[in-house]
Amino acid sequence: MNQDPQLDQSLGDPSRPRPTSIDAVIVALDEIVEHSIDNNSALGYFAALYRRVTREVAIGIDAGVFQDGKRMEELDVIFANRYLAAYDAHRRGETVTGSWLAAFDVENRAGLSALQHLLLGMNAHINLDLGIATCEVARGTPMPLKADFMKINEILGSQINATQNRIARFVRPLRLVDRLLGSIDEQLSLFSIGYARDKAWTHTLELCASDQGDRPALIQQRDEAVADFAQKLIRPRGFLVKLTVFLLRLFERGTTAEKVRLLAAD
Repeated sequence: MNQDPQLDQSLGDPSRPRPTSIDAVIVALDEIVEHSIDNNSALGYFAALYRRVTREVAIGIDAGVFQDGKRMEELDVIFANRYLAAYDAHRRGETVTGSWLAAFDVENRAGLSALQHLLLGMNAHINLDLGIATCEVARGTPMPLKADFMKINEILGSQINATQNRIARFVRPLRLVDRLLGSIDEQLSLFSIGYARDKAWTHTLELCASDQGDRPALIQQRDEAVADFAQKLIRPRGFLVKLTVFLLRLFERGTTAEKVRLLAAD
């Protein structure tokens, strides 16, 4: 399957209308979660997390926490449509970016933990898609978006503990790690997400500063780097990291459908 990191990746399934509002995005994510539960698909892990984050963004927009709620909804919709486009295209056997291909192709691979599937989805969506979507919304002037862009870090951070608690329900040793480390693990996770989003902001600036004709090459380079990092998530390096991933997978309990349902629960 070829890679296609173009800016205008379209929905691969004509039966699914492209969402034009954040509410429609949530409906589309609901459909993926339900399909994943029905089919015991590991792709539901990321969709479940993404649905909860999107709902929090919608709440934030309604509460006026962003400087420009309308613009933030536009960004959310364009950003989500890149994921939905990739998901639908892959289900149809069509071309997707290398970053998403790495995440989707391990859907049924034995030995991968739910956490690895979550990280693979986040890697593709934040490290590749976010900069592209933000550049599109910025229309050549990215700086007015920066405050709201960074505000998302707080929303993502608020979901770390909730997600960890859900994972701990089917990976019991995670509760012990949480007790031993206190808030350190949450802080490290937030830092990692913040770092990824900082890199996405840099990618936004690079794209907006480039000529239109140069953007496909920049996106191609970015996609290759993100896809390469995905392989490190699939096959971690370093003894301690490998051991940690092995133990998490060893103690993971329940079917994929049961775990997706737990991650998606309100």
